[in-house]
Amino acid sequence: MKSYLLETQKYLTEKLIPFWVERAVDTKYGGFQTNYDRFGKRTEITEKSFLAQCRSIFTISFARRLGFEWPGAENALRQGIDFLFKFYRDEKYDGYYWIVDEDGTVLDDNKIIYGHSFLIYGLSEYSLLTGDQAARKEAIRIFELLQEKIADPINGGYFEHFDRFFNLKKAHASYGGHKSLDVHMHLMEAFTTLFELTGDERHRQALETVIALIFQKMVDPETGTGISMFTEKWQPIVNVELDTVWGRDRFDEDGKSTKITSYGHNIELAWLYLHALKVLGVPPQQGSERVLPIFEHTYTKGVDWEHGGLYVEGLRDGDVTEPTKEFWQQAEGLVGFLDAYLLTGDKKYLNAFRNIHDFVFTKMINHELGEWKALLERDGTVIWDYMGTSWKVFYHTVRGTCLTVRKLEEVIKKLEQE
Repeated sequence: MKSYLLETQKYLTEKLIPFWVERAVDTKYGGFQTNYDRFGKRTEITEKSFLAQCRSIFTISFARRLGFEWPGAENALRQGIDFLFKFYRDEKYDGYYWIVDEDGTVLDDNKIIYGHSFLIYGLSEYSLLTGDQAARKEAIRIFELLQEKIADPINGGYFEHFDRFFNLKKAHASYGGHKSLDVHMHLMEAFTTLFELTGDERHRQALETVIALIFQKMVDPETGTGISMFTEKWQPIVNVELDTVWGRDRFDEDGKSTKITSYGHNIELAWLYLHALKVLGVPPQQGSERVLPIFEHTYTKGVDWEHGGLYVEGLRDGDVTEPTKEFWQQAEGLVGFLDAYLLTGDKKYLNAFRNIHDFVFTKMINHELGEWKALLERDGTVIWDYMGTSWKVFYHTVRGTCLTVRKLEEVIKKLEQE
């Protein structure tokens, strides 16, 4: 574990963070630019997604708050927030636009709650780092906006896709408003950080409520696996995607079966939930009943014990359906399996961590540049080799690697005490 710690820390500080320190800030127009090809050069795509801006603010703040150096972080964050407030905020109808061009011209004025969850997440993390009151105030205001305009007062949870005027949009012609595990999981992490910032009872209640909804409505109790998408009344439906998201081209017209689960989302949910318990002041053991089935299913079904890495998806009660390896599932698997060991003391989870770490460091990282490739075949053959887009930003890779370092330090202490 010490050798893994040294390797990961060296890579993070000498390669991964420097890659984005050099490229993330758009020095011409402001904000963050994340569209880079396999050579680390800017692509012809000029758009900037709301998601990329919020995730960039979160990630730089998060790395700094964990104690990692990020040269120019203060200026990078300040200009990023200025760009965000100036060009994405809809002063007439409230909320934030989904996509602008590099100069701030609005390209997509829809209001997507996936993005707003990361706005709360990013501004809260930034305010925890700096004490900035304007960011704190806006994070709280957007939280209130969600409660007033987005929350479902009848069935619980939050709707997700709206036009500029906050009229609810359908993700699929066959359904009305939908709700997804993905968005509610990210609302959970946003509310966790907001509550950490404010200590406000309303924020605590919202966090506890969304946690209860996730585990009562969105996780299959028999297998401990997530169900991706639901009607407003919590009936499972095929998983469909917006046109303007990463990986949309791998969805067929009819969506994905309700029987399919995401290994990456499952283990990400587990460690995010344990972190939420910590912020709430609840001992992690009280969450064991919820997370142990997730850890076990991911360990037995999601890990590729032959080639290494974490698969994309599989049947909740069956075999793998998509054996490719995306970058973000690997990052979440690294963190999740370290947490699984810290919770249980079962060293098989350290074997799963080693498996994924070895795959990432031998197959997925572009070591010459520092960032991770986007998508690989099961054996590590490259499918998508670009370094970044409006959707593949440095949130998963930097957050995951930072947490891997810090959690490995905890693991080593635990092992030394045994």
